[in-house]
Amino acid sequence: MRVELQVDNASPSNRKVFPPAGGYVDLRKQPQAFQQVPAAEANAPLGRFLEIINGTESLFASFGATAGEISPQPGTAAPAGFGSSVMLVFADPTLNHQRDRYEHLAIQLSGLLLREPGEALTCELAVAGCEFPSESRPGGYCLRIALLARGETIDHARVRWGLGLARVQQALLYCSRQIRLKLREVE
Repeated sequence: MRVELQVDNASPSNRKVFPPAGGYVDLRKQPQAFQQVPAAEANAPLGRFLEIINGTESLFASFGATAGEISPQPGTAAPAGFGSSVMLVFADPTLNHQRDRYEHLAIQLSGLLLREPGEALTCELAVAGCEFPSESRPGGYCLRIALLARGETIDHARVRWGLGLARVQQALLYCSRQIRLKLREVE
């Protein structure tokens, strides 16, 4: 798997907002509500991913999930593609204002995902600025995970994407366990 890592130094006008206005479903409080997320309803692997990543074994909360076909540019022999994007924050609000925690998470995820063989999958990990209006503290951060799979057909790309998403899920749960251990050491 190819992995691209970036830290977004976006201006305040380009920062994400958590929770987003309109249509946000808190999957940590309502685990079965992932079916209310249109991209998850249309793509079972994304539904399972959201259910698990927002579950009790995970330290994360998701928002802004999308998924769909990626058409090759006309006139090119590029293979078919399928991709998704999910934004994550820490479920514990005290962790969302520590940029170094997000950068470390992205680096750790990158290391785990690079072990996955093949070039048909690309995962982009981006640490981005994020506002938390319900908190009195100024801006924090979030992590955007974009996964793109290529295949000879759209069905082939979709299968690769589902398998890749399961690998990202495993890596996130591993990171979650490691962060929990470090937090316990500090206590």
